Amino acid sequence: MTRTDPVLAVAGMDLHPRTIRNVRMQYRLAEHTLIPWLLKLGTLPAHPAVCEIGCAEGGVLAAFVDRGAVNALGTDIQAPLLDLVSRPVWTSLGYDITFTHHDVIYDDVPDSWRSAFDIVLLRDVIEHLDDAGIALKNIARLLKPGGVVVVTFPPYTSPFGGHQQLLGTAVGSLPFVHMLPWPLFRRIINAGDPVNHEELERLHTIRCSAEKVADASRRAGLTILDERYFALRPVFRWKYQRNIPSFEVTSWRWFPPVKPLAMEVAFVLQLPA
Repeated sequence: MTRTDPVLAVAGMDLHPRTIRNVRMQYRLAEHTLIPWLLKLGTLPAHPAVCEIGCAEGGVLAAFVDRGAVNALGTDIQAPLLDLVSRPVWTSLGYDITFTHHDVIYDDVPDSWRSAFDIVLLRDVIEHLDDAGIALKNIARLLKPGGVVVVTFPPYTSPFGGHQQLLGTAVGSLPFVHMLPWPLFRRIINAGDPVNHEELERLHTIRCSAEKVADASRRAGLTILDERYFALRPVFRWKYQRNIPSFEVTSWRWFPPVKPLAMEVAFVLQLPA
């Protein structure tokens, strides 16, 4: 059965514009970047079992279902989002995706999830987690032997790694403002949207980096199968609906400023077979 393009179908629903935008970003990113990457690496079976941690609206998982995934699980700590948006949207479009509330660090891993997945996706999530090592150890328990984890995130030292744009202020729209001395940046945080104060302070404490994630992956028993670095993120094209090319700088990663300043770091981590 050939489905209507789900991005267009969702765009025609009575949904908040942010939801429509997020689904577009998620689905197109998976369709044009994540799935081709896994195919190139030879780590995408014809009918994989796929789990996404921090799935939000579920657009990434929908793209994998369209690619042949037969078992699709999305978890998130935002239960209302799953109940009010993710589950009803994809159920209405005929997608067989399971959505459930779960915290990858603090909740037990259900027995039915253990060694059940070929692919686990962790997109723009790890930089928000208090302990990347615990998260990746728990994720490793979800993988079948030889399975992979796809991790993408902006390092804290990248232009908007502090997520300062969430403040909704003119100062917050500036790159690298989060790298100011902490007392000054804290004043900038306090002048912005109070909803995001706590999260920006957490990001400052965590200060996620490529080196920290690589070290956490090794401690979790995962090997780095591939790594990529972008000066312009692949998702920008779909986020802003403009022909913005992704600008990959992986071949220059030996140059010390590249890894900390890259707008996106992406790893494929593999559990030994």
